[in-house]
Amino acid sequence: MSTTAETFASNVTLYPIPEPDPVFVAIRHYHFYYELLLASISFLLNGIVVYLALTMANRTIRNYCRILLMSVAGDLIYTCLNLLTMMIVEIRAGMMYFITTGPFIHSTYPYNMLMCALWLSGMYVTIMTIMVQFVYRYYALCRTALSITQFVSLYCLGLTWCLCQGFAAFLCFEAETPENREILQGHPLYSFNTPTFVTGDTASVGPVVHFCCSQCACAFLYVIIIVTGRRINKFLNSDGINMSKNTKEGQKKLNKVMVLQATYPGVIVCLPIVMATLMAQLKMDASWTGMYFAPSISAIPIINAVTVMLVIPSFRKRILRIAKATVYTKSTIQETSEHTHTGMEIH
Repeated sequence: MSTTAETFASNVTLYPIPEPDPVFVAIRHYHFYYELLLASISFLLNGIVVYLALTMANRTIRNYCRILLMSVAGDLIYTCLNLLTMMIVEIRAGMMYFITTGPFIHSTYPYNMLMCALWLSGMYVTIMTIMVQFVYRYYALCRTALSITQFVSLYCLGLTWCLCQGFAAFLCFEAETPENREILQGHPLYSFNTPTFVTGDTASVGPVVHFCCSQCACAFLYVIIIVTGRRINKFLNSDGINMSKNTKEGQKKLNKVMVLQATYPGVIVCLPIVMATLMAQLKMDASWTGMYFAPSISAIPIINAVTVMLVIPSFRKRILRIAKATVYTKSTIQETSEHTHTGMEIH
């Protein structure tokens, strides 16, 4: 028996496993550190926004801070979940691959499916939060303001939808299989140290239903955002409102912030969602889409925080005042140190 095994071994030619291309290894490393960097910046900037909101003395802005803090909460939820999953979405052979590259990069079912569900839920939260912002502000300005109970109920209803849509992945998507793994490894970026993934195959009914629901939900939410946004803008531009000039200008600035915060996710989240699901439904093979879709979404919490700090005048003035005070303090300390050093040399 051993002779047969030795004969077989002597007839087998062993080929060395090819080394991965250094360029693709560098891209994988770049993506990992990119996500860490963006998460750190997001926590820092959103922390500053929370501080500014909680210590705001301006009454007009303070009334808006409830909406602002809700927006920050949605951004931080996504930042945390994205840092946990570091999800990349690729479209290969008419299938959508949800690839986990974070701490659970080599986890098996059900953890790879859980990572997909959490990331999807967090992404939906960013869009849902914007819709709730517009509805809340529409009622506050144009109709009767929502009570705390109504506001919390509306937000909880939105969160329920986000979780249901996200965790529907367990019912609609397929866990990792050897066949799908081989297809993914055909991409040079995943041919080495292949991460875990789940797939949405449009040949099955479940993924098609999930993709269609995502497309319809994005369209529905943005219809609400556009309708309420136009009504708010119409109200603020009307002549019959009982507001002082400063209050009216402040409200218009807040409206500008909300419009910008709605525009970014529309371009960076909703449009890619619709395009990616449509490409999967059309059985397209779009390499490298994942290196745009997921990492670009990671920048939204940073963009939102920067928008708030720069567009709202009271926030911008406080930041500039703190920056000037810091520079002045450093220059004073430096001058004092130089004078002390000069005095010591004279003596």
